[in-house]
Amino acid sequence: MAGSVELTREEWALVLEALEEAAFYRDSRSRVVRSAARRSDRGLARKADAGETDRRKARTFEALALKLKRELIS
Repeated sequence: MAGSVELTREEWALVLEALEEAAFYRDSRSRVVRSAARRSDRGLARKADAGETDRRKARTFEALALKLKRELIS
């Protein structure tokens, strides 16, 4: 990064809340996509990866939120 940014505790709380909401959204979306893929008549290859991108992003957001929380505590 070019430089560091100083955030207040309130701003950090907002960032963490946004990450948690993004993770929840992506996780919910992955479940809907998987469910729709199971109900459709599409090929097995499409069903195998249905919702995986959203699930991976949800886990990435969750991991980043946890890392930031740990940094704030220490």
